[in-house]
Formats: sequence, C-alpha cells, structure tokens
Amino acid sequence: MKMGVTVGGVLWMLLVGMAMWMTLPEGAVETHGSDQMKDRMSLCSGTFRDRYDCKEQIIIESGREAFYTLSLRFLLVIVPPLAATLWLSSYLSRHPVPLIEEPEHHAASSDDWKARAQMHTQMQSPVEAAQDLHMAPDDLPSHPVHSHPRLDDIAPVDDWKSRAQANTRGLKPQK
Repeated sequence: MKMGVTVGGVLWMLLVGMAMWMTLPEGAVETHGSDQMKDRMSLCSGTFRDRYDCKEQIIIESGREAFYTLSLRFLLVIVPPLAATLWLSSYLSRHPVPLIEEPEHHAASSDDWKARAQMHTQMQSPVEAAQDLHMAPDDLPSHPVHSHPRLDDIAPVDDWKSRAQANTRGLKPQK
C-alpha cells in the first residue's frame, strides 16, 4: 500500500509538474529586460520621481503576480502526494496491517521470543518445539523421558560471563 502511494505520488509530481511547466502562460514570469516589461515601463510619464515610482510599481506588481502563479502551480504539484502520504501514515498507525498470520499462542506471548520458546516446550513435545524453532530433531540433546526439556537444552544461550571469567588470568603485575 505504501509503495503504491509512493509510486502514485512520484507519477503525479512528474506528470502534473510537466503539465504545469508546459502550460505556463507566456509573460507569467517576466524579467526587467523583457520586451513586455520595457513596453509597460515606457508608458510611465511625468517627472523623474513619478517615472521611477511608476516603474517600481510595475516591477513589484509583476513580481507579485509571478510569485502567486508559480506558488499555486508548485502547491498543485506537491500538496496532493504529500497529503496522500500523511493520510496513509495516519491510517496505517490506526489500522496496522499484519504481514503474516501468527498462531494464537504466538500473539499471546507479546512477541517475547523466550516466553514463546518456553511455551513451546510446555505445550509441545521436544520434537515439535525443535521444528517450530527451526532445528532438526537430530540436534536435540538427550534427556530423560519423564521430565520436560529445559529451554537451554533446545536453544542454548551463550554464557559470555563464565567464558570471560575462565579466560581471565588475573591482574597484570605492575613494574
């Protein structure tokens, strides 16, 4: 769903952006040196101050019109995909989409792998638990039939602290 909105947004920006650029009216963005601006400024008359104020007003008005025209076109290109993306993230935060269907006993353990593994050892035989933990049944340690296997027998966890203590030779003598 997110990929669809992303692709749609990029396509929107490309197609509408090109359309907005191609349909930009002639004279919408004028510079001081353009012929249209020169023609409009040549109509200013009066004293030097009056001509200066008239030309300044034409330049300011032209800049304002160009800003409004380009701002509207920019917003038409950017705002719809941005709004769609914001809406999608808001919608997905309120209605999360599960990627896979999990068994009921997985969801009950709050995604804690150790609790889930312990539940497997209590509810299943060691062979079934090993299969759910993606282990071959041959890799299971041998244990008495009358007792439940411990979690560490099925999924041993490395004991880094005891290895570190065994490899430590004590403090170095100071010279």
